Amino acid sequence: LKGWFPRGSSGGGSAVPRGPLLEAAMVRGAAKEKSQEKNAKKMADMKKSGSQLEAQQKGLKFICPACKAPMTNYKCLQQHYEGRHPKETCPAEDACQKG
Repeated sequence: LKGWFPRGSSGGGSAVPRGPLLEAAMVRGAAKEKSQEKNAKKMADMKKSGSQLEAQQKGLKFICPACKAPMTNYKCLQQHYEGRHPKETCPAEDACQKG
């Protein structure tokens, strides 16, 4: 790679000055505490609101009689039948509702 660097430059040096960064360490400690407090508050709020999985299970109101796949509404069930069970006819809405 001769001629890659301009004359007089070896390419090995760095223009960034190096030295102790004492202030950065103190700032990071304060930022760490603040981040931990923020995360603790976020986790407490999540515990209050409950699980998303429970809410998802409540939203699944239809079950495919052929493969027992849960669906959110009848329109999704019809699309499911068109794609997964094309030879079968989609049953009536009342027959597929979850108990």
